[in-house]
Formats: sequence, C-alpha cells, structure tokens
Amino acid sequence: MRTIKFTFIILMISLLAGCNIFVQQPVVNNALQNQPIKIGLLAPMTGDAAEYGVNVEKATRIAVDEINEKGGINNSKIEIILEDGKCNPKDSATAASKLVNVDKVKVILGGICSGETLAAAPITEAAKVILLSPSATSPDITNAGDYVFRTIPSDANAGRISAQTAIKNGLKKAAVLSENTDYAQGLRRVFKQSFSDQNGTIAEDQTYNPEETEFRTQILKIKNANPDVIYLDPQTQQKGQLILKQLKEAGVTSKLYVNEVLLGRELLAKSPADFEGIIGVEPKFDDKAGKAKQLFDKYREQYKAEPAFPYYMAANYDNVYLIADAVSKYGLDTDKIRDYLYALKDYDGAVGKLTIDENGDAIVGYSIKQIINGSLTEIGTAS
Repeated sequence: MRTIKFTFIILMISLLAGCNIFVQQPVVNNALQNQPIKIGLLAPMTGDAAEYGVNVEKATRIAVDEINEKGGINNSKIEIILEDGKCNPKDSATAASKLVNVDKVKVILGGICSGETLAAAPITEAAKVILLSPSATSPDITNAGDYVFRTIPSDANAGRISAQTAIKNGLKKAAVLSENTDYAQGLRRVFKQSFSDQNGTIAEDQTYNPEETEFRTQILKIKNANPDVIYLDPQTQQKGQLILKQLKEAGVTSKLYVNEVLLGRELLAKSPADFEGIIGVEPKFDDKAGKAKQLFDKYREQYKAEPAFPYYMAANYDNVYLIADAVSKYGLDTDKIRDYLYALKDYDGAVGKLTIDENGDAIVGYSIKQIINGSLTEIGTAS
C-alpha cells in the first residue's frame, strides 16, 4: 500500500507540474515570437504635402533596415505599414482606423501634418495605441491624449519667437497670411497673440483655403494696410511659393517672416533669389554631426538626393529607434511604452539631446534663420 501511495503522490506531482501549478513559467514577451513587429506610418504620400511624407518615409526605412540587419527586436523584424493621410483630417482618420482596427498595430509613427495627427489621436487614444509624430507642431496636440507624443516642439514656441524677433527688429505693424489648416492656424493664433502682447499691431489678418491658388485679393488688402512685416504661414511649400510670387508681382515690399515650411533646403537650392531676406524659425539641431550626419550620408548615398526636411527626417529616424528600444524591454504593452516615452530625458538622437515633457512634447531649442546671399544663415537662437 505504501508503495502504491508513494507512486500515486509522485504521479500527481508530475501532473501538477505539467499544469504549471508548482512551476512558474516566465512571461514570454510578445515581441519574442519571431513574428514581424508591425508599426504604422501615417504620412502624406500624395497631394501638395507628399514631399514631407516621401522624405520622412525614406528616413524611417533607413532606421528600420539598420535595426533589421542587426536581427530586429529580440529576433523579430520590424515591418512598416504605410498609410497615406494626405495631410488632411478625413483621410488621416480613415488611415488611422485601418491601422488600428485592421492591421492591429500598437504604435503609429505620425502623422506628419498636424491635421493628420489631430484626426488620428481620438482613434489611437481610445484603442491605447501610441501615436508618435516627428513633425506635427500644432499647439492643440499638447492636449490630444495620454498616448500621443511628438519629437518636435510645439508651435506655441515657434510663433512666439517669430513675433518676438519681429518686434526686436523694430517691426511694429504686422499682417498675417495663413492657410486654413490645423498647423497653420495654430501658428497664426500664437503669432498674433504674442505680437499684440508686445505692443505690436495686427493691421491685417488674411486666410485662404488649401484648394486656392489665387491670392491677389488677400494680397491687395495686405498691401493697402502697409505693414512693416508680413507673417507668411502656408501648410505646404507649393502654396508658399505661389504666394511669394504673387507678393512680388503686386510690388509688396514689407519684410517677410515665414514658418519653417519655407525654410526648405531644396527650395533654396532651386531659386535662392525668391527667398532672399526672409526670416524664419525652425527647431535647432546640427545636421552635420553625430547620428544626423550618419543618417544623411546614408540617405545621400542611397537616394542620390539632398534631405528636404532634415529635422522631420531625423526625428522619425529617432522615433524608430525609441520604439525599438521600448519594445525590446516591454514588448507591445502600450502602457509601458507610454511611460517609457514620458520618462525620456537627454536621449542622444539624430536631432541631438531629446527630452519629452509631461505633455508628451519634445523640449528642443530654436534656430532663427535668414536667407542671406542665397544661404540659410543662423542669426540667433531661442528657447
């Protein structure tokens, strides 16, 4: 009987151990299944803003290729699922819904435009999906959600610095010409408020819709107001170039301050005379050193072209590496990835030292640039 009882006990212990009652099995990271780790990329790939998306996508894929060539994330390769947000809220919402509900991604890089990001945010927030933009700067994004982040600073700062610079340069009477998009209107609000707060006068405030190509009515009103400075605030380079051309044709001679859209290096290379003297503000970083230099050297070699939007490209390159690091540690647990991003401090990235604040916004300084003798020249810095 003792032999039978002992044999029975041994048998029960073996069965229970096989059922994991006595032996605690390690939790397997959901990134360790040798399955592709799907990451969404929400970017404008068609339309006037396509150049943003095309350049950011290329930088993104350089980062992905680098990581995958080294084995991926815990032996799982990264797979980018690209959706065209077209730089507008309607298409971006559709694209974000597809990425979240059909592709089941847990992280979306983007949007590239502020309108894309703001439209996607309610969808990603409800699903607890991380939304990480390299370039969406609308002040409204600060409060867009607890899972919404960006590695570029808010235009609450860029608009303020533009206004301060104009006032400091003795320009007391301003006109604003802006596009009806989330990005441009965020800048417009901040510039106007900051300019007025410093005892400047907004003599004219004109807007236009994205589909418009004729701006002579707005320009005539601005010319008649005779401002010291015009703050030109387009969503895309194409519209900005058209406005510059029509301002020149109308004989407008006011000083021109612009948003960062019109500081594009490829624009300057094509027609430097059209941009001579303009002043703009953009995030400050050194594209000729460290990880940025490595990225852009590789970009030039691979694509035989100059980087068009270097900060946006460097920021999304960094975003891929940040997400890869977070996933390697926490899998696709988006609560933990969220906490990882909130805790980011002095990360050494392609954009330089990167810190994310309590609102999910990047803390980055600014460079004040002017086109002088055809060259983009730094004339000051601000924070």
